[in-house]
Order: sequence, then C-alpha cells, then structure tokens
Amino acid sequence: MIKYLSIIYFLFSSISFSDTTIVALDQVHHSFGGLGNNRTSTNEIQFPNGSTDYSSITMRVNLECPTGGCDPWDRKAKISVYHIDQWIEIGRYVTPYGVECGWEIDVTDYRSILRGEVILKSFIDTWVQPGWLVSIEFDFVEGQGQYPFTVVRNLWNYDRLVYGDPTIPVDISTIQEYLPNDTEEAYIRITTTGHGQGNTENAAEFSDKRHDILINGEVSHVHNFWRPDCEFNDCSPQNGTWQYDRAGFCPGDKVDAQKLSILDFSLPGNTVEFDYVLEDYFNQCSPNNPSCVNGVTCTSCAYNNTGHTEPFYYIGSQLIIHTTNKHSNADVYLSISDQDTSMSSVDIYLENYVSVYGVSFKLDLSQLEIQGDGNLSFEDGISGRAEESNWTVSINGEGLIVALAQGSGEPIQPGEGILTRIQLNLENISILSGSLKIIDVEASGYFGRQLSFETGEPTTFELLNTNEELIIPTKIMLHNAYPNPFNPYTTISYDMSEDNFVNLTIFDLAGKKIKTLLNESMVAGFRSVRWRGLDEQYQPVSTGVYLCVFQAGNFRETKKIICLLYTSDAADE
Repeated sequence: MIKYLSIIYFLFSSISFSDTTIVALDQVHHSFGGLGNNRTSTNEIQFPNGSTDYSSITMRVNLECPTGGCDPWDRKAKISVYHIDQWIEIGRYVTPYGVECGWEIDVTDYRSILRGEVILKSFIDTWVQPGWLVSIEFDFVEGQGQYPFTVVRNLWNYDRLVYGDPTIPVDISTIQEYLPNDTEEAYIRITTTGHGQGNTENAAEFSDKRHDILINGEVSHVHNFWRPDCEFNDCSPQNGTWQYDRAGFCPGDKVDAQKLSILDFSLPGNTVEFDYVLEDYFNQCSPNNPSCVNGVTCTSCAYNNTGHTEPFYYIGSQLIIHTTNKHSNADVYLSISDQDTSMSSVDIYLENYVSVYGVSFKLDLSQLEIQGDGNLSFEDGISGRAEESNWTVSINGEGLIVALAQGSGEPIQPGEGILTRIQLNLENISILSGSLKIIDVEASGYFGRQLSFETGEPTTFELLNTNEELIIPTKIMLHNAYPNPFNPYTTISYDMSEDNFVNLTIFDLAGKKIKTLLNESMVAGFRSVRWRGLDEQYQPVSTGVYLCVFQAGNFRETKKIICLLYTSDAADE
C-alpha cells in the first residue's frame, strides 16, 4: 500500500502545484554488480533559462524496487549539480530498509544555478545488484522570490571525513568568503550525517557528538543535527533498525539542511572566516590503535564492513547570499562595464570573492564592424584597482590582456570596482559598432591556485569617431547630473569646446574628497561619466548630499548631487 500511495502522491503533486515541471530522471536504475558499478547516474537537464522568476523550486525524489527487490540496507544518497567547475550538493536522503518511498526537498536556495543547461548527478551508495529505481522531478512555481538574486558558494564538502582514528587527524579547512555590500541575507546551508558502527560508542552513526561552527574565530552556532524522531518516520514500517535515533538522518527519509545565520556575526562588505570544529573523540576499536585487543578492548579491532565499520561524517555545505543585485557564483567575475558611446575606452570590471594575484583574458573582436582605413588596436594602460594595487597590465594587438601582481604588487582583495581601463586607438576609423565580449579567462590566487570564473554578457559598443567633421560645443559647461537624486548610479555630462585637462571630483558637504572620477586630458566634444556612489576604496557612500566639482583649464563649476540608499552591483564607470 505504501508503494502505490507514494507514487500517486508523487505524480499528483507534480501536476497540481507547479507551473513548470522538469523530469530529471525517470526510473533510472542505481545498482552495483552484474553490469558493473551503476551507483551514479549523470544526466544533462534543460531547466528554465532564467527569463521567468520563480518563488519556489521543489525537487521530488521517488524510489521504487527493481526486479529482484529493493536494497535491504540503508544507504546514503545525494543529488548534486555541476556549476562552473565544481559539484554542488542540493539534496541528500538515506534509503529505507527494503521498501519504496518518496520525498520533497526545497531547493529554492539554488535558483541561481538551476537554470539553463545543467548537469545533474544522482548517487546512491548501494553495493547490491537490485539497488533502486530513481525518479527525480523539479517543480518551478512562478512568482517573485523573496530576494532578487542569490549567490551560492561551496564551503566544506567531505564525502568521508574519518573520525576518531589517531593516524588520520581531522583536518577541516578554514574558509574565507566575501559578503557583497548589497547583501540582504546570508547563511550557511549545511547537511551533516554520521556513519559507521561497532566502534567506541557506535560512532559516528549512533553517537551524538558536538559540532561547532565558528565565524571569525568565535563559536557562532552549535550544529545540532541529531535525529531523535526516526520512529515516527513516514516511510514505515521498514525492515532493520529504522526506528533508532541517529546522527543526522533516519533511514527512509530526506536529510533536512540547517540554515545558520551569518549577518549577526559579520556585516556586508567584509570578508568572513569560517571554521568547523568536531568534539574530540578516540575510537579505541580502530585497527590503528596499538592498544586495541580483540574480544577485550572491543569485539573486533579490525574493520570488517559488517559489525565493525569505520566512523566518518558526510558533510556538505554552502554559503547562501541573498542580494539586491546580480553577483557571480564564481571566484572571479569579469565583465565590460556599460560603455559611454562617446568615449574611446573599455572599462574592465572585476568582482572577486577571493584574493586575486593575476588574471588574463581576451577581448573578442569578431563581432565588431569597423569602417575606415585603420585597424582597431589597444594601448597599454593601467587604472582602477590594478593601478591601486601596483599591478602590471599589458595588452597586445589581438586584444589579449594580462594583469599581474609583480614585484611590489599586492593581490586585489575581495570587493568591487574597475580592474583597468583600456584605451582604444581609433586612428583612421570612422565607425565602430557591434559587440565585445570577454573570452579565454585565466585567473590565479595564492600560490598560483587556479580560480573559477564567470564572464558578463557581450557588451554593445557603438562609437562614431573622428576623422569626419564633428560637432564641437561652443563653450565649456557642466550639466546637472541625471538622475538626481539617484540610485544606483547617476550620469554627469559636460561639454568641452577645446582639448583640455579635466578633473572631476566628488566631495561631501564638509569638503572631504570622496571619489575622483576624472583626472586626465580630454579631447573636445560632448562627454559624460557615471558615478555609482562608491568612494576611493570602492565602498558605498551614505545617503546624503554631495558636491560634484568640475574643472577644465581655468573653468570651474560645482553641482549638487543627492545619493539615496546605495544598492549597486557595479563600480564607477
């Protein structure tokens, strides 16, 4: 009866309560033996492309028995998706003892990566040929999400963290992550289960141990994942010891992730340090314990995969960051900032969640249309965060850009801003139009560690230049900023009747310099620059009134600008 009720509920729910249902797996056999190791199934799934917002995403998992019956043992299982260059666990469950079951798992936290073409992996740690038939569906419910955007960052992920062995010390790495300035909510989503028996205290499955989460060196949360409610399991009755309390799971049930808040311990705009600390434990029954005596210290001092198995923890966790603006899930995000079409430069924008020591990429020119007798080329230059960090920036004629911390150069720390501004050589070019995009990215961190990356969409570029007769302003003028008040950015326009050196700086009402937007020679013409409410350290300014001071030669003028609450995802352009 359980079997048919489970199947009916599974199908009815997916039809009745979703706007879009995606079938990821349909009765895919997970088994071991006979035809080989088929414990893992990997499938390429086409999810919605992200043009529609969803208020919730539910993953439905259903297990059925193949010919020959179900696996009689409780097996750990997880579902992951491949994003950028890593697997991200989105759900975990433990199979029941020999009966069929189904569950719903809320995966709304992963909506930023459950879109478009996604590789999904289903794994069951079964060691028998019958195994399981697995079906997985995703229900997308249209609507406005609680937060506009979500960033998912992997933290600790251990498939087998050995516990209590004196020769294998527990070594869980310290992790540092950056919280963007526009973070509205942030928490650790963590799933931990303990496995193994026949050890001292029957660890780690049947032993309740303390697990501490530290934020910036202080214990912030006690990760209490013990399950005292297995006897009330909906997937019952089962065979075996399904009703016994366990470390983080019950046979025949999903494993609910815990959400541990961060913003009570660290504010947006800061780098946060995370640690995971386990309670001290010594497995006296370990074969690596020279003092263990069979039948005296323990029933068995050897792991035999029956009555005595190695104690270990199975840890999966991510940092979930909800923001008001779109941010990357990668270590490094590179994009071309929105271009002022009257300017002859390309601003390369860098967003990074880790320290960056070097980056190289190429500007793809294949989609640009060039008219005139000249060829588009780039001039070596340095500005922005690369200049502030004393980096070396070079570019060749084919658009290959290499930026490195050399000599006294410092790594670029997490934050936001323009990496560098690349000047275009437009000699003998009358029209330049089309799109630019960043390709062939390589980024390195500490000791040359390769960093993951994402790139922005191609940027439309249109520039009317030059060698044709241009309309030149008749006088120097600073226009009112628009919009004003502004959020998230304002455009400051000015007229240049002749070539001149231009300085445009933002001050507060007390006369303190906030940000220098321009300090360079400019050619005559109609010009503009954007300010996104960031200071010299790329930190957001407070809501208030600011002074825009413009000077070109002997001409000087000041305009007032009102900044509202800052919510931008980009730096000055």
